[in-house]
Amino acid sequence: MPESVTLDELDRKVLQALQLDGRASFRRIGQVLDVSENTVARRYRNLRASGLRTVARPLPARLGRTEWIVRIQVTPDAATPVAEALAKRPETGYVSVGGAGTEIHCGITAPATEGNDAPLLPSLHRMNRVTAINAHCLLHVYEGDPPVWATKRNPLAPEQHAALTPPAPRTVEPDAELADLDEADHALIAALGEDARATYPQLAASTGLTNSTAKRRVDRLVAEGVVLIRTEFPPSRLGYRLMSYLWLRVDPARLEEVGTALATHAPISFAAAVTGPHNMVATALTRNTGGLYRYLAEHVGTLPGVQYVETAPALRQIKRLIR
Repeated sequence: MPESVTLDELDRKVLQALQLDGRASFRRIGQVLDVSENTVARRYRNLRASGLRTVARPLPARLGRTEWIVRIQVTPDAATPVAEALAKRPETGYVSVGGAGTEIHCGITAPATEGNDAPLLPSLHRMNRVTAINAHCLLHVYEGDPPVWATKRNPLAPEQHAALTPPAPRTVEPDAELADLDEADHALIAALGEDARATYPQLAASTGLTNSTAKRRVDRLVAEGVVLIRTEFPPSRLGYRLMSYLWLRVDPARLEEVGTALATHAPISFAAAVTGPHNMVATALTRNTGGLYRYLAEHVGTLPGVQYVETAPALRQIKRLIR
């Protein structure tokens, strides 16, 4: 697969439409973009061949789980095998290697309270060649769930953006009540996790529900913020080859202000408040190190309340769930 692909204006609009509403029909997208349904379907297939995928991610808070972002220091020879081992674990959402090959960034979900499932965090300390671990509990997401990074560049016309934006789901905080789910709901979440654009007949066939029941349950899961529909596309395919983690120390009184500001910046694909000495983390997507420098100097450095920023470029991604 080529490292980058050439997308024309319509390709980018279809991508943006799918990032706004991953389950939008080709007919609806075509109507808004004033092209045929078949044209949208063809462009979608091309995007799929270049790495696009649409999946559903359950919100850990609604399932009694907590999200962590973990920085793992390893010996120089251990980064790849440790990262690959972590990528195989179901608790991990994404894994990347950075820090000159001696640091791993990893997203983990773990039980919020003690239970029968042993969380991954304690077992990390027992891994060979792991020299240090810093775990940051995710407190509040400002940008990135679902990822809409591509909609910030070459955006749709305002009226197209509005027409393709679905109703906002229920806002979910980490202390939200647990979702009341049965076996059929869990089966639907699993099926949507494989392909969130699966048709209702396909979902019904895989869960034993009727078409109408499958639709009603999917609508409820999305509206109540139990699952997020995420359309992901590798930024490198658009020429943005450098992903960098930004670890920020922000005045507590300005957390909301800084997080909200970061969410509007074109390079930012994810921004969240976290626990630990760095109380905010973000990921920036730039074409190269020059673009990263300009972004830090001209945008991040001018934000009131930002005391300190540590940058950690990702050298390679082992497991991807856009962050």
